[in-house]
Amino acid sequence: MKRYGQYCPVARAAEVLAERWTLLIIRELLWGEDRFNAIHRGLPRVSPSLLATRLRELQRAGLVQRHLIDDEPRYRLTPAGEELRPLLEQMGAWGARWMQELRPDEFDPVLLMLDISRDSRPARMPERAATVQLQFHDAPTGQQLWWLVLSRSAGADVCDTDPGFPISVWLETDVPTLTRIWMGDMSWSAALRDEALRMTGDHTACRALPKWLHLSPFAAVERAAVSLPR
Repeated sequence: MKRYGQYCPVARAAEVLAERWTLLIIRELLWGEDRFNAIHRGLPRVSPSLLATRLRELQRAGLVQRHLIDDEPRYRLTPAGEELRPLLEQMGAWGARWMQELRPDEFDPVLLMLDISRDSRPARMPERAATVQLQFHDAPTGQQLWWLVLSRSAGADVCDTDPGFPISVWLETDVPTLTRIWMGDMSWSAALRDEALRMTGDHTACRALPKWLHLSPFAAVERAAVSLPR
């Protein structure tokens, strides 16, 4: 861990938090992921060895605890780590406000589907489970087809293999379009009007789908008039 050699609390906090991937690992833990593979799924570009190193560093720093449950390691934030939640929420809001422009390599179908599942609002879901088959035209092989099983009792269950349930809605789009909808930068109606998104299936379910799916917690953040250069 690099030291700044300053008494300033900002400098001391940065010594722990400013390492590459550290805040994103904490993000995954704040979302409730506690298994190594689940954390890694949300951070596919970090190597397993580096992820293991960062988790050990966070344990030594007192932000993460490692437990064995049924002989499987589980990682959980300590009270000090949990206290970082408002900091990450504020950072996310700042990023949404000032850094709206996304680069082509930042559109990630796996993270997008994880976020849709993790931030689902079961109260918005149908009483009787409905299944949505989603196809991304532009996603890499193996990440093009997804299924969303939506119900009030279980929220949004995201599957990358066919769960075998009858399909209520077929959704075809590209990753940037659904990402912009999720982030609040494009409406469902605008995507349909521009033919960036195609929806077929049960008429009632198609009309209800935008209400069933919640938006990102950062969708409501007011955007700056001019985005910062990236």
